[in-house]
Amino acid sequence: MAIGGAEDKVGSRAILSQVVGLAGGKKAVVALFPTASQIPVELEAVYRQIFEELGAEVRTVWVRERADASNPKAVALLDGCTAAFFTGGAQGRIVSLLGGTPLAQAIRRRHRDGMLVAGTSAGASVICEHMIAQGRSGYAPRRHSVTMAPGLGLTKRLVIDQHFAQRHRIGRLFAAVALNPFLIGVGIDEDTAIVLDGANRMKVIGRGTVTVIDGANLLHTDIHETDHHVAAAVLGLEVHVLTAGLGYDVDQRRPIWDHPKLEAVKPPKPAGGKPAAIKKPSKVVRPLRPLRPSKPEPPVSND
Repeated sequence: MAIGGAEDKVGSRAILSQVVGLAGGKKAVVALFPTASQIPVELEAVYRQIFEELGAEVRTVWVRERADASNPKAVALLDGCTAAFFTGGAQGRIVSLLGGTPLAQAIRRRHRDGMLVAGTSAGASVICEHMIAQGRSGYAPRRHSVTMAPGLGLTKRLVIDQHFAQRHRIGRLFAAVALNPFLIGVGIDEDTAIVLDGANRMKVIGRGTVTVIDGANLLHTDIHETDHHVAAAVLGLEVHVLTAGLGYDVDQRRPIWDHPKLEAVKPPKPAGGKPAAIKKPSKVVRPLRPLRPSKPEPPVSND
């Protein structure tokens, strides 16, 4: 599950409730990673309280240095966990501390075994193999508007951006897809999330929208030739805007929605349940005879 950030933490907590629900409900055991944050202690306390109030057991995995991610005790914390949750902050901090470590390998292994991996904001971007490390806001795609880096590699086909509409990040997602059209760009608004299942189909939940940018049929781009500060041409992209309940098939590269079922309209039944009998005319109706022309009248004098 990738969350666009700023999810509701004090109201219905709809998205965070889904995290616990998908992790097993009252049997959920969540490994909490506040690694990305510059205030990890404060953020850990917030999410610990929320998840515990929702009925889950919480185990915090503290990774302040790369050596922490090689500690067997940290790796052992994942045993029996039904979910791992990455908080927001800076996604570069997550991969620089976890990348290539036994802890990252354990996360991927547990994920293959069925453990839910969820992240919000920076934690959403980091689940991809190709990650947006940083970039600039704006509409037009430019070569300098996005910097890519390796992520944790839990999904290979998506590149995810977050706080999407709120921070005007469509230009950098255009650029990321133009630079590698194999990828499907996914821009997630705040208090919105996607859930990607084992069949590589994603479903949207939350209040905002999810923008999907598909470059499979890209016709032309000059993003690799233009100057860093010049807008690039990108022709042939497909763009879909999904709302709650809609989805996207990543393998088939097509949106998913429920088609309305049209019921056949049946004619109303007459009273009594039997069709009314057709009455025969009582008299034979004969055709009218043509009128005979009348005699001309004498002319009228004007005197």
